[in-house]
Amino acid sequence: MASDVDKLIRLLIIDEGLHKAEQITSSLRASGMHVRAEFAEDAEDMRSVIEDKALDIVLFSMDLPDFELKQAIHLMNECGRHLVLIAMSQQSVAEVIVKSIHEGAQDVVAVDNLEHLIQVIKREFLSLDQWRSVRRLDLQLQESEKRCQSLLANSKDAVAYVHEGMHIYANQSYMELFGNTDFDELEGTPIIDMVDASQKNEIKTFLREFSQNETSKSQLELKLVHSSGEKLDATLEFAPASYDGEPCTQILIRSAGDTAELEEKINYLHQHDQITNLYNHQFFMEQLKKSIALAASGSHKYSMIYIAIDNFQSIRDRVGISGCDILIGNIAKLLKALASKNQVVARFGAHSYSILSAFNDKAAIEKQARQIPSLVERHVSKIGDQSISATCTVSVIFIDQNSPTDINEILSRVEKTCDEAQKSGGNQMVVYVPRAGEMTPDEEDNQISGLIKNALANNRIEGLYQPIVSIKGQSGERYVSSLAVITSEGDKLFRNDYVAAATRTKVLKMLDRWAILHAIKKITETSKKSRKTQCFVPLCVDSIIDSGLTSWIAENIAKSKINASLLVFMVDEGDAVSQLKATKEFYKGLKEIKCQFGIDDFGTGLNPFQLVKHIKADYIRISAAYMENLAQNPENQESIREIANQAAEMGILSITPDVEDAAVLSVLWTLNVDFVFGDFLQAPEKALEYDFSSM
Repeated sequence: MASDVDKLIRLLIIDEGLHKAEQITSSLRASGMHVRAEFAEDAEDMRSVIEDKALDIVLFSMDLPDFELKQAIHLMNECGRHLVLIAMSQQSVAEVIVKSIHEGAQDVVAVDNLEHLIQVIKREFLSLDQWRSVRRLDLQLQESEKRCQSLLANSKDAVAYVHEGMHIYANQSYMELFGNTDFDELEGTPIIDMVDASQKNEIKTFLREFSQNETSKSQLELKLVHSSGEKLDATLEFAPASYDGEPCTQILIRSAGDTAELEEKINYLHQHDQITNLYNHQFFMEQLKKSIALAASGSHKYSMIYIAIDNFQSIRDRVGISGCDILIGNIAKLLKALASKNQVVARFGAHSYSILSAFNDKAAIEKQARQIPSLVERHVSKIGDQSISATCTVSVIFIDQNSPTDINEILSRVEKTCDEAQKSGGNQMVVYVPRAGEMTPDEEDNQISGLIKNALANNRIEGLYQPIVSIKGQSGERYVSSLAVITSEGDKLFRNDYVAAATRTKVLKMLDRWAILHAIKKITETSKKSRKTQCFVPLCVDSIIDSGLTSWIAENIAKSKINASLLVFMVDEGDAVSQLKATKEFYKGLKEIKCQFGIDDFGTGLNPFQLVKHIKADYIRISAAYMENLAQNPENQESIREIANQAAEMGILSITPDVEDAAVLSVLWTLNVDFVFGDFLQAPEKALEYDFSSM
């Protein structure tokens, strides 16, 4: 299997509910893949998504009651894009697999086998990526062949192609060399007939050996015969080639003249579009790739302005293809005149253009782009006896260090922005702004990181506390702390909104320190009211491995003069296992300053109590995974009872989270757990005012 997929994979997950889709997405991201997922429940949802979104792979649940695989395949075929469908089924037996693949699925995976699904997605995305690469190469080959034809036609060197010794193509210089005015006169003529009789055997032998790769020679000195009978001494260069897809031999008779002018012309034709004289699509793409790489390194920032003519089909119906060429050329002149000398202006598509440039001032680029629609609208093109005016829609995308490094994603964004603006009326300029679900993982992470840093700098962090309540009558007040990050617009981000991105960007430990200081402050405030309040503070893995954290905690405890045992630091079981040495050092440091220690999200490992043998925690918080449908799930109930009983035998206090209703609470009374918390008792609040006597 190839290495992990590094590119962004755009999924459409079709299932009954979001839960499975979220589980799949989380598993894919945990395996190292970059995923952006859309969700659909039925055919109507699927049609809407595939029409509006750029996609790679469709994951289709075959267990939907009113949506069959055939319908999904039909919708995929209708959309006109090459997509891959992987079916998911409760019954992945041979008969189901064969039938599904026959109907159009690439594979069938058991719905509960996520590891298999991950490998199939990697395989199919690699195959899809290779298919797209081949398509791009085919298009580039066709474009190259067109340019070659143009170069051959304008070359001062005489060039011909022969197949089995017969002429199948010759350029103007070649025909002039032999005195022919029309290729029809030359087509099918054997090359041997154009060589002096004294050398016919020589060229015949050479051509046979050359075609069979039996000679290393590629040149021959020959006497050629002009149509007038005049003899010409020339050096012929031979090379294997293809013409119209058929293998043949290229013959080149070099001109003795200066080739500098030809080389300059060849270079110009290679880079420019012949109708507009702007740079062509291929040259622009090469420059865009370089720009994206420079932007990713942080050395420059770039902008791409994309311009598309509105209602082009109706213009074409009115003035025809040749008339459209005049209009396209006129608009190209307007754009060229507007652009600065450092900007790359290109004909991007059949009726679209693009402008690429490095920038320091976004406002200047937006100002330039805003001029284009009115500039085009005011221009009138004379096409025959008609006067034609057109409008255009312009979209702008800025490319910086946080932007995707995939050129197709950049183009998808700017083209989609333009398409949406055209659908809303066109003749306008819009700037691409990433929306929820459109950003790459790196962009999302950097956005969250920026929000957190800004909130910390401007004191827009809010400490929240949720009561942890004893169901065995133990005294004391206990609260688990959490944070809300408040944006400049006043929106609140809670832990689930920011924790993954903050962990990846290494800013979560900054929030941990804020949470510790705020917990100390709350303990100090309640102590002054003769209340003994214990605060549980969850910590991220970066805080655990921070060797200076325990001494920093000790300093702040000493300053506040609180009882250190009122601070309980919670470390996730998975983090503790993966960073066992650092966690043991952190635990040892906490015990030296009399703080308490807890293991968070406990009980999902293969042998969770093995960890407790290394680190004797004061508390464990049982994983929320066991709380799902607890009142109706005897297996989860038994798992919680076993964990709580084993913890009690070791002198460890157990806590269960996510108590959402009275039924769950009544079940927990019977499972030997020590403490509970959840929104049913009280949602997280700023004030520590829960009435613990109510239990």
